[in-house]
Amino acid sequence: MKPEEVKRMEEEEDEEFVGLNVDTNLLEVVQILFKTEPEVEVFYDGFLERIQSDKKLRKTPDDRKRMNSAFLDELLKYHDLDTINDAINGVSRDDELVSGQDEKDVDRILRKTFKNKVEFRMFMTYISQFMMENKDTPVEAAAKSMKLLGKSDHETLQITNVIDKIF
Repeated sequence: MKPEEVKRMEEEEDEEFVGLNVDTNLLEVVQILFKTEPEVEVFYDGFLERIQSDKKLRKTPDDRKRMNSAFLDELLKYHDLDTINDAINGVSRDDELVSGQDEKDVDRILRKTFKNKVEFRMFMTYISQFMMENKDTPVEAAAKSMKLLGKSDHETLQITNVIDKIF
């Protein structure tokens, strides 16, 4: 999925350009992070512009460390460091909060855990209170709320897992 300009420059014998001397795992990350061909082209265009404007990058064929650094700097213009690391390490992130089956599971867990609407409202009130007063995270606040409501450890774990997926 490399743009034609990159392919052409790699094939040229021009001493001004030495090719993309970048680790292959970094090149593969581009395919993971950028979903469409235009996004990939924009990324590579920016990277090529950087190479062409930096003589050290252009003329030093064996400086892979500097090339990798420039490549990562270009990636950081589009994605945060955690996202790039996840892509390099093969960790997938779900962009959707809940899918169809997950939504049914969450609904089932909520109905099973909370016996009526009043109990669920109390749970939500406690969460809000803990988050505002104690600066707790949503998961911590949910765990404390479940304990106040006298729920079992199994129920608490299920609810905190759901909240952890959302937040």
